[in-house]
Amino acid sequence: MSNVFLRKRADTELTFMTTARQLQNELTKYVMREKVMPKKWRYMIGRTLIAKVDEMVDNIIAANSIYVITEHDLELRKEFQTKAICNCFQIQSKLLRMIDCVETVTVKSLTPAIKLLNKEVATLKNWKKSTKIATDKK
Repeated sequence: MSNVFLRKRADTELTFMTTARQLQNELTKYVMREKVMPKKWRYMIGRTLIAKVDEMVDNIIAANSIYVITEHDLELRKEFQTKAICNCFQIQSKLLRMIDCVETVTVKSLTPAIKLLNKEVATLKNWKKSTKIATDKK
């Protein structure tokens, strides 16, 4: 356990990755709850939502796997980062559709996922801004 107060803790380098995985797990569990998401809606809305979250995580993994030493690497990493950010807004759109279409889905029940999504967008944007070509310190 850390001795640093929660409000004084800084984000780690891979906050975008841990938040993405938390969001992925949260939405997967949410969609699979029978009381919240009836089976008739899982195929049409739930399946596409989970596919989009998986795509976001895949784009983050792809961006993070690129070690930036050239301009081409930089462009490629930023492309995957941009795709991940776009995925976040697509997920937001799918959540709004779910709220509008499924009577048992409420904003209140989605609050944890919405908070994670907002945090993910912010951390991805910060990560993208800080991405630059690595310089060797030998």
